[in-house]
Amino acid sequence: MKRDLRQLPRERRGESGSALLAVLALIFTAGILVALTAAVSKESTFDIAAQCARQRAMYAAEGTANRVQFLLAADRSRYPSEFLGETDYEEYDGERFLADGVPHEIDYHGERVRFTIADAAGGADFTGRNHGNSIRRLSAGREDESEWTEYLETVAGRVADYIDGDDATSGDRSMEADEYEELGRYPLPRNDAPQFREELLWIPGFRRLYPTDRHGRLTSVRLIPPAGTVSLGNLQPSLLTADAASLKSLAALDDEETETVLGALRAWKEERTPVSESLDSLMISRLNRVFSRSESGYYSVVVEAPCEAGTPGVRLAFSFAGFAVSGPSNGEFQYLEWLFF
Repeated sequence: MKRDLRQLPRERRGESGSALLAVLALIFTAGILVALTAAVSKESTFDIAAQCARQRAMYAAEGTANRVQFLLAADRSRYPSEFLGETDYEEYDGERFLADGVPHEIDYHGERVRFTIADAAGGADFTGRNHGNSIRRLSAGREDESEWTEYLETVAGRVADYIDGDDATSGDRSMEADEYEELGRYPLPRNDAPQFREELLWIPGFRRLYPTDRHGRLTSVRLIPPAGTVSLGNLQPSLLTADAASLKSLAALDDEETETVLGALRAWKEERTPVSESLDSLMISRLNRVFSRSESGYYSVVVEAPCEAGTPGVRLAFSFAGFAVSGPSNGEFQYLEWLFF
């Protein structure tokens, strides 16, 4: 027998309406929680997928780094010497691997990976007591600019104070512990030889002389390997790693000549146009007096993995001393630099 709610007492009808509202509120709340859970799960899936892709890229970069070392060793075994910047890659059946900055690309287990090889003997030398000469060379061609030469002396003094073991400043604008503390940079200075080149950026004014490259790395300064490994100081810098500052300071080139040489280096790295075809013999002779066209045996490699657009990837920069195809003599790989960025 059907019952008409209108026949129920007014109190009973109110209780039925309240129960309906409570059920509807519970269903609405449950719906929000389910939607929120789904959204969080979807976001976590995207985040985990990106992290997995990045981790995969790191493994690909490390694997490529290992392969590149042996590709270099095999190339040195077949071709013990090479005049950098002149190799005709088309003359060889296989790919050549030289410390000349030419981009390479390989397939690493389904991943397209790019890398470039450069000589580690590049950049201004700040090892030992070479820092003063490296900075003062930047005055080449600008000796009459008193403001510039004074600035160079100021930074040179600050570098000296950063390295030496005493608390005496080297000039009116030099810096020791008190000055660094005022800048909030305690416990600087190191008062010892730098352990890595990037710490020189903590010295006020240094970045103006030696700016970082497009990746934020201080490649304008020569790599400072870990203590107890090797020394890259006093090696003749490679021409293929030269920048504007080194061309002006070491080869005494003017602005127009510097741009001409940089254009020739770009043509080599991007189009593999021999340097001798871009520069005249007189300029090449000037460059060969101060820059090396042979490999030093120490290599710096930058790996980009993977290189597809829209895919998470990483860059790995590493440096090492070359070895024979049989591997390192002591069976251990010793890296002078290993940096993911």
